[in-house]
This record gives sequence, structure tokens and C-alpha cells, in this order.
Amino acid sequence: MKNIHSCTLIIAFFITMSIGFVSCNSDNEPATFESPNGSSAKVVASLPENDSNPYDEVGRTYDELFDAYFVNGYADTTVSQIVNSVETLATANSRFNSIKTQNYHNVSSTRVQYLVDHPTTSVNDVITASSMSASGKSNLSNFINSYIDFFNIENDCTSIYNKIVAYENEVLVNAALTANDKRIILTTTSVTRYLTYRARKKPKKNTDPDWHIFIGNIVASIEGAEHGSAEAVTMSLVTGIAQNQ
Repeated sequence: MKNIHSCTLIIAFFITMSIGFVSCNSDNEPATFESPNGSSAKVVASLPENDSNPYDEVGRTYDELFDAYFVNGYADTTVSQIVNSVETLATANSRFNSIKTQNYHNVSSTRVQYLVDHPTTSVNDVITASSMSASGKSNLSNFINSYIDFFNIENDCTSIYNKIVAYENEVLVNAALTANDKRIILTTTSVTRYLTYRARKKPKKNTDPDWHIFIGNIVASIEGAEHGSAEAVTMSLVTGIAQNQ
């Protein structure tokens, strides 16, 4: 498996994220994406949805809980407080409960703190320790590399969305990937697609925060996906809130 790009690249990603975001003009903007065979097609769903991804509900749930957290005006100052608040909101959310299993793993404050404190080393650690096949690990690593590179030069949220959707379509038809590979990868891209759009879109109300995307959001969704869809949501959201403080 190829290693994730150097710490310099990831630090550059952080700097880019901190500069600011270009807003989208509409939450209902249609988009085109390039399919694996090179043709373009209209996306039926509105940004940032992708109904072709069987795990799109994970990203939708993430976005719903994100909105609920900030609309309710939580002012948590510690990781433990953030965990408690997010878990409480999640438990009361019907969409979240629809993807939560009986074996749900609560978010570990210690683990979130580790991801926040080690943003440049946790990427390889989490992917290497995952249950994905060698092909799956390499495939996801390459996507993250490509995504970071692309994000550093692309300011248009629709173009970024298109890149993720095109990758998701490639994953769906990739015979070299196992069902578990696809589950973890598509869960991660679903969360990534929604959190990216959340950061880029035009705020509609004063409760919308100036949300920055960090690599920890993505890494946390990979780790959470090891356990299940619900864990990917809460793990990523808690880590993102902690990093945005």
C-alpha cells in the first residue's frame, strides 16, 4: 500500500482549509459527474446527495446531526462534553436510529483526542489497522491523496462533489474490492461528501458555523465505519467539532 503523502502536504491542506471557503449559491443545485466510462450524467438528487451510493444515508445523518448540534447552541469545551452532546442528539434522531445496530459502539473520548492530537500520523495508522483488503486500503489511500491534492487547487464545491461521486461510481463497479472494502470506502466518502458541502455552502442563518474541514473528520469516519454506519457518523462529527474549537 502506498503511504499517504508527506506531513507537508497535509499541513498545506490545513492551511488551505483555514483560509476560507467559497460559497455555493444554492442547496438544491443539480450537478453533472463523469462516470467510469467517461460519459457525463445529470445527478437526479440535489447536492450533496448521491443516491447511487448505498451508504448515502450515513452522510445525510451526519449532516442532520451537524445541524442539530449547532442549532441547539451547544457550547462544549471538552471532548467528553462533545461526545455526550452528540450521543444525546443521535439517540433522539430517527434517521440515526435507523442505521444504528444493537452492537453500536459509543464514541471514545480518548480515541477522538488521539486523532485530534495526531492528524498527520493517524491517517496511515487507521487505514493500516482497518479490516479492508490490501486492495481496499491502497484504493482508499490513493483517493485521500488525490482528494487533498484536488482540494488544494479547486474552490468550486460542485467540482469537488463531482470528484467524490465519480470515485464512488468507480468503487461500485471495482471487482477487485471486497464487499467490506466497499462498505468502509463508500461510508467514508458519503460523510466526506456531506461535510465538504457543509463547509462550502452559503450560510443561511446565524447558527451556521464557519466550519473547517480537517483530515481528522475523514479519518474518524474510516475508523467509525469499522464498527458500523452509525459509528462513522458520531465519530466523524465529534472529531470535527473538537478540531473546530
